[in-house]
Amino acid sequence: MKSNRVRVLPALAAAVLAGVALTACSSPVQVGTAATVGGDQITSKQLDSEVREYKDALKQAKVSEAQLQSPIPKTVLTQLIFFHQFDQFAKKTGLTITEGDIDKLINDQGGIQKIGPEGLSRGIPPSQTRQWIRTTLIYQKALERFGANLTDQASVQAAQEKLFGELGNIPVKVSHRYGTWDLQQGQLVEEARFGKPAAGSADTASRPDPATGQ
Repeated sequence: MKSNRVRVLPALAAAVLAGVALTACSSPVQVGTAATVGGDQITSKQLDSEVREYKDALKQAKVSEAQLQSPIPKTVLTQLIFFHQFDQFAKKTGLTITEGDIDKLINDQGGIQKIGPEGLSRGIPPSQTRQWIRTTLIYQKALERFGANLTDQASVQAAQEKLFGELGNIPVKVSHRYGTWDLQQGQLVEEARFGKPAAGSADTASRPDPATGQ
């Protein structure tokens, strides 16, 4: 029988942080920086490298970029921001994820060959697959720490509120080249004139239920 830990994997990958009130700042980032997350920097060079890798993986999987719901740089950068946020949360709270924990989840999912295509569909470059799994495990352990029972949606929502409150203390600044970090949706949106997000610019993909992974 599959564990709840396995069921949570797709949820984080699809940006489960719907409605999270994340802290952002309107001040510009430095030249050559795609985003800063707390004290971490995501450089434009790093993002460009991840985007190239992701595009190459799409070609190998014979997936057309036209099938994607969001521009690739925006999708990949959003995932990188989540990775940094959850890493900082884990360090701050003493929540530990070991390489053995990651290996176990990979095995539970049927191996990396099964997880890889799912990650690709979520905007995860292949080299970031283990980090994606690590972020998923941090998310699940954080919910458990805050009292969530993954079979009880009410307890999951209560735990999410506590987790999101912690994540809200980690500021996110994004280069205008890539859009604006939307505080309510926890994702990048396109900018309109005067720096305000364009109406209807947020991703329209439905958000999965973290309690079920659906």
